[in-house]
Amino acid sequence: MLRKYRSLIPIYSLLLLVACATAPESDVDTPEYHFKAGMRAIDNADYQQAIKSFQRSVDLDRKFALGYGGLGLAHAYLGQNGQAKDYASKCASRGSKDSEALALSGQIWITMRDSEKKWFKRASSHLKKALKRDEAHEGAMYWYGVAHLYNYQFDEAEDYFRKVVNKRGNYAGKADAKWKLSQKIVRAMPGTPAGKKMALKEKINRADLAVLFAEELKIGVLFDRMPVQNTGFQTPGQATQTANVTVPNDARNHWAETWIKDMIRYGIMDVEPDGNFYPDDTINRALYAMAVQRLLVVATRDESIETQYFGEAQSRFSDVPSSHFAYNAMALCTERGIMQVDMMSRKFNPNGDVTGADALLIIRELQTSLRMTF
Repeated sequence: MLRKYRSLIPIYSLLLLVACATAPESDVDTPEYHFKAGMRAIDNADYQQAIKSFQRSVDLDRKFALGYGGLGLAHAYLGQNGQAKDYASKCASRGSKDSEALALSGQIWITMRDSEKKWFKRASSHLKKALKRDEAHEGAMYWYGVAHLYNYQFDEAEDYFRKVVNKRGNYAGKADAKWKLSQKIVRAMPGTPAGKKMALKEKINRADLAVLFAEELKIGVLFDRMPVQNTGFQTPGQATQTANVTVPNDARNHWAETWIKDMIRYGIMDVEPDGNFYPDDTINRALYAMAVQRLLVVATRDESIETQYFGEAQSRFSDVPSSHFAYNAMALCTERGIMQVDMMSRKFNPNGDVTGADALLIIRELQTSLRMTF
């Protein structure tokens, strides 16, 4: 008896699946429309709205692979890796013959790179399949380039970005920006594991800066090479023995506590009057210039550096008055070639973020300014 109806089971299953799908309410109430809306929400970092849009897309079509991929991407950005991986798998299985869906599955794994050890292997698997289906797929090539970039394989990354730029398609602008970033990191030559990790950060904070100064700039080595004085300045080796640094309130048990203490001990970075260091506050270009200025003062023991450019009637920058609190530091850094201004507009962009790659390049110029060789 069962054999008689067994052949009908797949048909019944399909009918049940269709019956469970939500009926569209208008001509634009389509899976594709809601997927595009969800991706716009992703671009705006509105991940909860993205989830709503992607969920609507799969409610309308249970087989819509990109909808599951969108859900995976939103959950990945929210740090909900379990759900993200589940949706990435659904996207890849339902879209096994669709390069767009496979590329999206790879993107999900790239997004989880900071918390998943096997992210590159998983992402590569999806992206290879996407390119096997369509070797000219622009999105798959772009994301494979991004995967190589975040895996510190810069030559491979730049090869993919070059191909995408030459296609002059929707991803050309993004690929060009990532290509320039890769070249900048190669020029910056991060010499430590900490420097490598921070090279790809879109913005750095005060804790990051403390680590970069200590590790990449090798402040301890620099200062310990200075002549020993009977009074006044002490090398870090001397200071370590004579000074007890009070750990700022918000730096206790912080991942960068050791480096923060060093920066305070050496006089490079300060604790605020309220007793906090604010390690997670973003560093902008003006604040970075101030930190460089203070480092030069301590390194050269020349306090006149801090007032060298005060009182200039005409500002050197089109977007910063000479009365700006960081004007002297900005003038100092540009005069010595440590930081750059826009050559056409003469803008310094004091409120602009400092990327990890930019931070490393500035450190290299600072080393040149101090004539340091390590």
